[in-house]
Amino acid sequence: MILVDGLPLVRPYLAVWERERDARVRRQLQRERRRAAVLATLGQDYLPAEVAA
Repeated sequence: MILVDGLPLVRPYLAVWERERDARVRRQLQRERRRAAVLATLGQDYLPAEVAA
């Protein structure tokens, strides 16, 4: 944490928000990996929505 005029430059709520965002992204990627694994066992390819568009 960097202090400027005695105040933190990075607010604690920003650090919490970034941690929560990273956790959401990790969960989303994990769901996509699971979906791809299930579809692979069925012999189907999986394309995420971002790639298919």
